[in-house]
Amino acid sequence: MKNLPDFGYSAIVLGATGNVGGRIVQLLIQSRLCRKVVVVTRRKTDAFADPKVSEAIVNMDRLEEEVAPLVRGVDIALAAFGVGKGSLKMSEEEVRRIEIAYPQAFAGPPRLEALGCAGS
Repeated sequence: MKNLPDFGYSAIVLGATGNVGGRIVQLLIQSRLCRKVVVVTRRKTDAFADPKVSEAIVNMDRLEEEVAPLVRGVDIALAAFGVGKGSLKMSEEEVRRIEIAYPQAFAGPPRLEALGCAGS
């Protein structure tokens, strides 16, 4: 992983409206070292009323293309994305798209060195 700047860092988060992702964003907001958080969502939420946070609304089926310009200059990319209990009502194909394809698109090279999404 590249060294973080001494003066602070910026982060981009996929899955920020879920339980795990929402907590991650709250911790980033509270951190005096984090200077900027980009929250990637499917629709406008206004869930995070903080000047550090900007919301990027994307088409999930074009995630890799739409995230590419957002990650320029971002130090850390975090994915906390999944379907959880909602997967009981979904086809296996839909679950695989959400649990595997979307995080892989978000991680597109060279954004992430590690990606862990199971159970988010």
